Amino acid sequence: MSNLYYMKLTLILTGHYSSCETIKKIWSEECSKHHVELDVVFLEAKNGQNLAKQLDLKSFPALISGTKVIAVGRPDKHDAERIIADLVNL
Repeated sequence: MSNLYYMKLTLILTGHYSSCETIKKIWSEECSKHHVELDVVFLEAKNGQNLAKQLDLKSFPALISGTKVIAVGRPDKHDAERIIADLVNL
């Protein structure tokens, strides 16, 4: 089933580290497959700090849809694929 409506997710990363780049790549690839927009923000930036505070986030990276935390931590490719597929097929 394809995504028939606009969906945008936000990924909050702690910084520009190699592990964060790997996580960004995993989520970006899965979002791209399902035509989901992914906005990447960093905790060190003001918008990242504000979002983390608003949602009372304590664990990173965090994948967010609106004001709902969808996933935290480092997913493997299969977990990310399942999470995104589940979201677009709701």
